[in-house]
Amino acid sequence: MLAAMQLVRSTLTIILVCAFALGCKQQTPMVYVLDGSQKVTLKVSASATQVKAGETIVLHAQRRSVGTWKQIPRDQLTQGQCWLYTPPPELEEEVADNLEWQVDPENAVQFDTTFRMDHTRLVTPVIKGRITFRPFTAVRCEKDRVEEGDPVHVEVG
Repeated sequence: MLAAMQLVRSTLTIILVCAFALGCKQQTPMVYVLDGSQKVTLKVSASATQVKAGETIVLHAQRRSVGTWKQIPRDQLTQGQCWLYTPPPELEEEVADNLEWQVDPENAVQFDTTFRMDHTRLVTPVIKGRITFRPFTAVRCEKDRVEEGDPVHVEVG
């Protein structure tokens, strides 16, 4: 009698597992792809517009990226297509450490390359005169596209 009960329990377990497996579909993970181009703008500032040589300046930058992201199954991606698991934020509050900075005159400042949790960029002027900081950003999922922001100027006395 005990063996018959165990056989019935095992049979029911197998039937339930099979029914559950048949009822559940394997789903492909969904990802986001860019649908068209983005409008990308940078807004930059410096902690001071007049300093003495050797004083530290904090560079700040916001990046706004407006575009359309379409959700598709990951198995529909084409070879090399850029994708993300979540759509990127439209506004990134502080990205100064993620930008390329062109400085004029060249070698007028020393960049502090230490990672900062606040994502600002510290620079120290090493010459006197007017220094121009021009920001550039790569555009996410648009290969070889770079956008330039308006420059910020600092007078060093």
